[in-house]
Amino acid sequence: MKNRFLYLAFSTFLGSFVSCTPEAETIIETVTITETVTVTTSLPTPDTTTVGSGGIFYIDDTQTWTNDRIWVLDGKIVVRSGGVLNIEAGTIIKSENEQGVDASALIIARGAQIFAQGTANQPIIFTDVNDNIDYTNGIVSPNRVPTDTGKWGGIIVLGNAMVGQDGGNDDIEGIASGFDWTNYGGDNDNDSSGVLSYVSIRHSGTQLAGGDEIQGLTLGGVGAGTTIEHIEVVGSNDDGIEIFGGSVDVSNVVIFAQRDDALDLDQGYKGTITNAVIALRANSDNPFEIDGTEDSTLANDGVYTVNNITVYGADNPEPGKNNLGDWKSDATGLTNNVVYKNIAGLAIKGIDADTYNGQATTASLGNLNFNQFNFITSASLADLFANTSVSDYADWAAVVSSQEANTGANEEALSWTLWSALSN
Repeated sequence: MKNRFLYLAFSTFLGSFVSCTPEAETIIETVTITETVTVTTSLPTPDTTTVGSGGIFYIDDTQTWTNDRIWVLDGKIVVRSGGVLNIEAGTIIKSENEQGVDASALIIARGAQIFAQGTANQPIIFTDVNDNIDYTNGIVSPNRVPTDTGKWGGIIVLGNAMVGQDGGNDDIEGIASGFDWTNYGGDNDNDSSGVLSYVSIRHSGTQLAGGDEIQGLTLGGVGAGTTIEHIEVVGSNDDGIEIFGGSVDVSNVVIFAQRDDALDLDQGYKGTITNAVIALRANSDNPFEIDGTEDSTLANDGVYTVNNITVYGADNPEPGKNNLGDWKSDATGLTNNVVYKNIAGLAIKGIDADTYNGQATTASLGNLNFNQFNFITSASLADLFANTSVSDYADWAAVVSSQEANTGANEEALSWTLWSALSN
């Protein structure tokens, strides 16, 4: 009995142990927490250096404006005869925005030189002080638009080449009078005023006293020894480029959203302008305004050549604006290979009958000639020439449905410009 009891007791204990429920398994899950940290890096504000303090400031030595700062023009900055201004590639120059007679401008006087040599990747930019562009923005301003005009004066280059004016010289319009540094002209058609290359000039052309305005770029009596190439003028309140006499050649040009004329030639200009895009705004006047000599003796009756141009009319131009060109005041020279686009309802403003001499392929003294004008429009040639006395326009002009090969401007050469950046 005693042993049997012990066996039962042991069996009962063992059965209780075997049938007990095991404890729940503990599962450990690892969660990785990643903390997001925002780091704000402030780019350094470029240093600025102001040249001038209002009024007139003279540069008589050799100076260099570098691309490690933004340069600010305050007043008329005049490089006088013997002075040299160098501007490094990529430099940004801004101008105070005084108006009227106090407007700022850069003047390269006769006998002085400028060497503003940008590159396609580092153009030199002239603009106004309220343009927020800096060295981080590339070619496009963060706040200015092309139709912002008249914020400062502009750039004026004067030289010793012949001009079609009685006495062979003149005072440049729009800046001042009574100073020797405003005079231009002479007898050296090979004169050199230096180099302007890959330069974008923006928002210029403020009105001065007496209704005079400064163009984006003004060239007075500038000689053929000067290099003017890869130039862009954006938002001039007056003309894009105006040339008074002289013999300098100009190539690879964009004139964009000017208020008055794009290319304005005066006083017997005898150089050549090659490869240009002209993009008009709604209240632009002419792509071309070309006058003859003002020399009453006709001793300097210059003969210009304008080659390879594409003109873009504006959408919805204002009444009386976006004329297609005005050749007047006994203009003499050749306008060759021009393509007009987006010009519905527009026409040529005028062609002077006194010097008009029909179709030609080279310029000749005393004659106003034209060659290879293509109009992409539904209008007839008769409509396009209705405001002129020309009757033989079909010899050198045609209405076409699209741009033909090897006509107009080579726009690839202008891909560095603000116009190209905004259009493509």
